[in-house]
Amino acid sequence: MAYQPPRATFPEDLPARKNRSCPGMRNFFSISISSYSLKTSDKAILARRICALTILILRTALNIRDIVWSAITGKIFWLVINIVLGIIGFFFIAWALAAIVEAQGRRKVLGMLMGRWHLDVFLLIVAIIHAGVFIGGFFGLSGDTTSLLWISLWLLIFLGYWITTRVPVEESSV
Repeated sequence: MAYQPPRATFPEDLPARKNRSCPGMRNFFSISISSYSLKTSDKAILARRICALTILILRTALNIRDIVWSAITGKIFWLVINIVLGIIGFFFIAWALAAIVEAQGRRKVLGMLMGRWHLDVFLLIVAIIHAGVFIGGFFGLSGDTTSLLWISLWLLIFLGYWITTRVPVEESSV
């Protein structure tokens, strides 16, 4: 009889998983269209969704402006870059804003408790900054400054998303 190596078996009891810093990061790119619906009776949710839609529309409009400008001036390299980054950016921002709009509860971030109110103020400020960049783009804000602000805002929105990935803190009645 020929030698047969022992068969590998799958362990019955797997070790417990470690708590991760960002447990929500596993549901990558899960976007619910209801996060952008304006059909709601709650004024706070409506304000959040309006801010998120404003940000998304302004980012898309400025990206379309950049694509048209690249096409008119014949800058093919920047045309391709703007199209690719526009598509990636649209879905990334839509995903991150949906998570921020839908976040509930309070989260402990860097030792501070951050609640829904903090995220509402965050969305409002980011929407105002986007409006300023959009308006400034038509009144002399240079392309380099706009690009730097755009990338900074992209990172800022991701930071807001990162906060929403934290596990909500249990409320105590003490």
